[in-house]
Amino acid sequence: MRKKMEINKVFKLILLASGLLAFFSPAKADDLQPIRLQLKWRNQFQFAGYYAAKIKGFYKDAGLNVSIKAGGYNISPIEEVKSGRADIGIYDPNIIFRKDGKKPLVALASIMQSSPYAIITLPDKHILKPADLIGKRVLSAGDQGWDIFRAVLHEEGINPELIKIIPRQKDSEEIIENKGDAVITYITTQPQRLRALGYQPIILKPVEYGIDFYGDVLFSTKEFAYKNPKVTDAFIEATRKGWEYAFAHQEEMVNYIYSLPGVKVYTKKEFLRYEAQELKKLIMPDVVEIGHMNLGRWQYMLDIYKDAGLVDKGINLKDFLYESPSHSTLMDWIKPAIYALILLGIVFLIITIINWQLRKQVKLRTIALEKEIESRKQAEMMANKSKEQIELILKSANIGLWEWDLRDHQKSFSGEWHQLIGLDPNTLSVDFDPFNLIHPDDSEMAQSIFKENMSGSRDATPTQFRIRKFNGDYIHVLSSSRVTMDNGLMVKISGAIINIDDIKRKEAEILKISEELMQSNNELKKFAYIVSHNLRGPLVNITSLFDLINQEEIDTENKIYLDKLGTSVHKLEFTLNDLIDIVSHQNISKGELTVIDFQQVINETIASIESQIRGVDADISTDFSIKTFWYSKQYFESILLNLFTNAIKYRSPERKLKIEVSTTEIPDYILLKVKDNGIGMDLKKNGQKIFGLYQRFNPQIEGKGIGLYIIKSHIESLKGKIEVESELNQGTTFSIYFPKSLNLS
Repeated sequence: MRKKMEINKVFKLILLASGLLAFFSPAKADDLQPIRLQLKWRNQFQFAGYYAAKIKGFYKDAGLNVSIKAGGYNISPIEEVKSGRADIGIYDPNIIFRKDGKKPLVALASIMQSSPYAIITLPDKHILKPADLIGKRVLSAGDQGWDIFRAVLHEEGINPELIKIIPRQKDSEEIIENKGDAVITYITTQPQRLRALGYQPIILKPVEYGIDFYGDVLFSTKEFAYKNPKVTDAFIEATRKGWEYAFAHQEEMVNYIYSLPGVKVYTKKEFLRYEAQELKKLIMPDVVEIGHMNLGRWQYMLDIYKDAGLVDKGINLKDFLYESPSHSTLMDWIKPAIYALILLGIVFLIITIINWQLRKQVKLRTIALEKEIESRKQAEMMANKSKEQIELILKSANIGLWEWDLRDHQKSFSGEWHQLIGLDPNTLSVDFDPFNLIHPDDSEMAQSIFKENMSGSRDATPTQFRIRKFNGDYIHVLSSSRVTMDNGLMVKISGAIINIDDIKRKEAEILKISEELMQSNNELKKFAYIVSHNLRGPLVNITSLFDLINQEEIDTENKIYLDKLGTSVHKLEFTLNDLIDIVSHQNISKGELTVIDFQQVINETIASIESQIRGVDADISTDFSIKTFWYSKQYFESILLNLFTNAIKYRSPERKLKIEVSTTEIPDYILLKVKDNGIGMDLKKNGQKIFGLYQRFNPQIEGKGIGLYIIKSHIESLKGKIEVESELNQGTTFSIYFPKSLNLS
C-alpha cells in the first residue's frame, strides 16, 4: 500500500513537471494572439522599441504575434484603429479629442514623457518667437503637432487664424525650397538633416512656453483593450522590454532599421544615431518607467486644451486611461498601503512640479548659451580664415588686447592697449594692476565680473565701464573676456577693450537733439492746431458779414475793392480748410490695428463713391493672392479713397477707365498695387514733387494737391512705403508696401 502511494506521488510529480514544461515552452505560431500595430510614421528609430520586441522574441514570449504597419503622409493611426484595420496605434495626446463616440479610445501607455514636436525655421525667415509666426506660412502634416502649438499660441495670446497652415508633402526640406516659412515636425530628426545640408535651424519648442505634453501615446479602442486584458498587459510589458533593449543596443537597432525596405532612400545611419540620442532625452528611461502615464498630467493637458477652445468643455478623463484588471485586484490587497502612498504622492507631485519649473528654466538658459556658443564658434572660424584682416581691423579700430596667464601670473598687453590708455609699456612694473585704472564707481562691478570669469560662471557678454588714461582723463570702454581651460583647469584669461567714448558722447548729443526735435514737433503741431481752429471763428464771421453787404448800394470803385476783398477771404477760407484737413489727418490716432479684408474694404470704398464711378463708367477689377493683412482700417480706407478718386479725376478721354487692384507677398512686405490707364504723368519732370504738399501737375483738372501727401504720411507712419510708376497717356501704377510685422512701440 505504501509503495502504491509513493508511485502515485511520483506520477503526480511527473504530471506537474509536464504541465510546467508545457507552460514555459515556447508557444507555437498558431497559438499566438495576432495584434496589428499601426505606426505613426515611416520606419525610423522612433519605433525601435517595437522592432526590438518583435525581432528579439519579447512579443512571442508573451504569446503575441505582432505585425508592424509603417505609417505615412496619408495614413491616420486613429482611423486605422477605429476602422478595425489595426488593433493598437501610436499617436499624439490629442487622441483625447476622439475618446467618445461609437468606438471610444483608451490610452495604454505614453512612450515619450515630453512632446517631440517643434517648429523649425531658418534664420532668414526672422522667426524667433511665436508672435513672429503672424502672417507666415507654416507647414504641417494634418493635425500632427498643430494642436499643441495652438495651445502655445493661446498661452501667448496669439490668434491662430493669423497664421497660414499649409499641408506638407515632404518635411523640413520644404522650408529650404521656400514652400513655407516654418514646419511643425519632430525635433529628433529634422534639425540634424538641415545641419547636414549646411543650414543652421532655429527651433521653437512648446516646453519653452509652458506647454509640456506627452508624446507617442499607445492607444486602442476600449473594446479591444478590455476584451482580453491579459493580451493588452502582455503587449505593454513586452513593448517596455523592447525599448529597454533598443537603448541598450543602439547600434544593433540602427543597423536593423537601416536594413528595412526603403529606409535608405530617406535617411542615413548617422541620422538614426542622432535620433536615438534625442529620443532618449524625451523618453527618459533612466528617470521614469518606459510607458508611464500620470492621471494628473493628463488632466493638466486636457485643461490646457479646454482653455484654448480645442476640445469640448464636457470631455473628461473617465474611462480614458487603461487600467489593468490585475492591477485592480492587487489594489484590493494593498488598499491600506495606497492610502499611505497618497500623501507621498502629493509630496512627489509638488517636487515634480518644482523640478519641472527648474528644468524649464535650465532648458531656456541652455538654449541661450547654445546660441551664444554658436555665435562664438562662427566668429572664431571667421577670425581663423582672415587673420591678417582681423589684425588690420584691431589696429584701425584701436582695440586693445590683454592676456593673463594664470600658471605663471604673467600679464601682457598689446600695443593698441598701451596706445588707448596712453601708457609707455617700458614704464609698467611686473606687479602692475590694471584694476587701479578703473573708475572708483565702476571698480566694484569690474572686480565682480573678473571673479565670475575666474569661477567660469560668466558668459561672454561685453561690459561697459570707465578707465583712466595716463593723463588722468576717464574714457568709456567696452570690455569682453574669456577663460581658456586645459584638462578642466583654467590656464588663461584673455580679453579686449574698445574705446567707445566718442560713441557715448554722440549718444548723448543725439538724445538731446531727439528731445529738441520732439519738442519742436509738438510745438509745431500745437501751433498748426491753434492756427487752424482759432482762425475758424473770425473767418466765419468775416464771411458772414461780407455776404450781408448790399453790393447794389456801393459805387463802382468800392465794388472793385469789395470784389478783391471777397476773393482774398475765399482764398483764406480755402487755405484754412486745407490746413484743418492736413492737421486732422496728422493727428489721426494709429488706434487699434485689426485684420483688414482687402475685398471687403474695397467694396465699401467703391460703394461710398458709387455715383462717381457710375458717372464715368469705370471698370474696377481685383486679384488678391493675399486676402487679409494687419493694419489700421481708417488709414487703409483713406488710402484707397484717394487713389480711386485720383484715377477718376485723371482718366483719359480717349478710352474707358480701368482700375486694377492686386496683392502679392514679398519678403517682409505685403504689396498692394493700384493701376489705372489714365493720362499718366511725366515722372522725369515731376517725380520728386509728386508726394509734396500742394503739388498739382494738371491745372485743367480741379484739385487741392494734398491727397497724395496725406496717404504717404499714413503709410510711412506705420513703417510702410509707397512708390509710383507712370507714363504720359499710358497710365499710373501706385505700389504700396505694408510691413508684415508692425511694431508701434
